[in-house]
Amino acid sequence: MSVSRYFPSAELVMHFSYDRIFQTPSSENILLSSSTTIESLDLTSFLRLPVEPSEGNYYETGLTKAFFGRVSLDVNCFRRDVDNYADDDQIDNTGISFPIAFRSSIIYGAEGKLAVPDWGRFSGFLGYSYAVGNVWFPVTGGFFIGDSAEAARTQLTGHFPDSQDQRNTVRGRIRFQLEPQLWIAGGAQYDTGLPFEFNGDPAGLVAAYGQSVLDRINFGRGRIYPTLQVNASMGADIYKSDRTNVQLQADGQNLTNVLDVIDFGGLFSGNAIGPSRSLTLRLTTTF
Repeated sequence: MSVSRYFPSAELVMHFSYDRIFQTPSSENILLSSSTTIESLDLTSFLRLPVEPSEGNYYETGLTKAFFGRVSLDVNCFRRDVDNYADDDQIDNTGISFPIAFRSSIIYGAEGKLAVPDWGRFSGFLGYSYAVGNVWFPVTGGFFIGDSAEAARTQLTGHFPDSQDQRNTVRGRIRFQLEPQLWIAGGAQYDTGLPFEFNGDPAGLVAAYGQSVLDRINFGRGRIYPTLQVNASMGADIYKSDRTNVQLQADGQNLTNVLDVIDFGGLFSGNAIGPSRSLTLRLTTTF
């Protein structure tokens, strides 16, 4: 459901939307984790709870405002409340995962974008988002063995950050038309880093990842350190006619050459590292 209202005199649009969501659990290993037969296995410690679908309410409100007929501002606020929050769990730090669920989650935040589609030779945008996500115990569904089973059985209160709880994200880009056939652009992106969970001695990870990767991880706070990347581009129309257009474009990514650790979760559990400094050339012909 959504409603909006346009105010012509102010060049302003306001809107509100609501969604009622129903999400089925992940299908990976769902039959094994839901089967009572697993209880016949001779395991020293295990916990099996039926994995039920997630249900929630999504709210969003915002506005779009135009300035001078050339600049637009979009602002949105959102909140997402979910019961029986779906997640997944790796078994003993392997690539084998099972669907699990927690009592509830609340994710809320705001985002804004200031865009200049065309102002003379300039165009560009600046965007910012703020998001907070927390998941509440206890565990309400899933299959656990070993220490994970004991933790799921005893941790009945409290909360922890959602895996996408990235508090501050900034994106910006500006483009300038030098000549009718030549343009340049530059941009930057800043991320404050995602949370992660690791139980162990960080010193034992040096051989697997290297010290440069571990230097990007704040084990004390359980978050990856912030990242700032700078990008640049240049493009030119080499040939243009009524039927044919040939364009050459050069893009430089991550010019600061920062080691971009996107996510960290152990040896097999969802590690992700972004590309280092790179340069690409692209020749495009349309006819």
